[in-house]
Amino acid sequence: MMNGTPQMVEIPGYQAVQFLGTGARSTIWQVRDRQTNQYFALKRVVKQHLADYRFLEQAINEYEVASRLDHPVIRKIYRLRKVKEWLRLREVQLIMELCDGTTVQAARPTSIPRIMDIFHEVAMALAYMNSKGFVHADMKPNNILVSSHGKVKIIDLGQSCPLGTTKLRIQGTPDFIAPEQVYRRPLDARTDVFNFAAALYWTLTGQAIPTVLPKKGGMQIMIDQAIIPPHEVNPEVPLPLSRLVTECTRTNPLQRPASMNDVVSRLDLIAHTMKNAS
Repeated sequence: MMNGTPQMVEIPGYQAVQFLGTGARSTIWQVRDRQTNQYFALKRVVKQHLADYRFLEQAINEYEVASRLDHPVIRKIYRLRKVKEWLRLREVQLIMELCDGTTVQAARPTSIPRIMDIFHEVAMALAYMNSKGFVHADMKPNNILVSSHGKVKIIDLGQSCPLGTTKLRIQGTPDFIAPEQVYRRPLDARTDVFNFAAALYWTLTGQAIPTVLPKKGGMQIMIDQAIIPPHEVNPEVPLPLSRLVTECTRTNPLQRPASMNDVVSRLDLIAHTMKNAS
């Protein structure tokens, strides 16, 4: 560490320009391609302990999923580089699209029309991702980046997986995780429906929904807890939008909208009604 900033190693073909931030066992840098002078984001994931290997796996998985997608709202990943030491994988580097902006988590919008615009774009991107055979599986406000010009990006695919995947361990963020992720059941588009709606609920209300995953070190999986409808927390939330969020966060996946396309259609209708009312 130098002056509180992680020390940058030389990346063949690239020049480090600026330290951007940190993630799970990772650092993010702005880098310049020495040949083309183009700027990219570099994610470095370094194994420090044996248990860190899962973070390397997630970075590799993120590249493998992103390389099969091409959508303007999903961050592109162009290259994967593996660094080995004594034939053992020590570091993974991802050359990614450089995206400006702030996460929804860090700068929660309060305008209902603006929230609708952001989450409509996210819903379209998730519908596309599902159509390509993948579940995002970790949609949350911290994974939605919005630029000063209003451009929206989904920035993390580390926990994404093929439709129908049953994961061996619980993966997800406690405030947004779907019950089937906690119970380690097959994941499908309705998992993204739940995660998406949980993220939308937080953005609309500033509060997280109760999920079945215990928080703050608890060990026992919780029983289902009904959410307080968003319009009861924030009276500015239109009733049809509140109903949609409530339906999307039902414990039983079969009781949720069947796909993100259904969610997009509902959002379109709500937006149309709001526009006519105004």
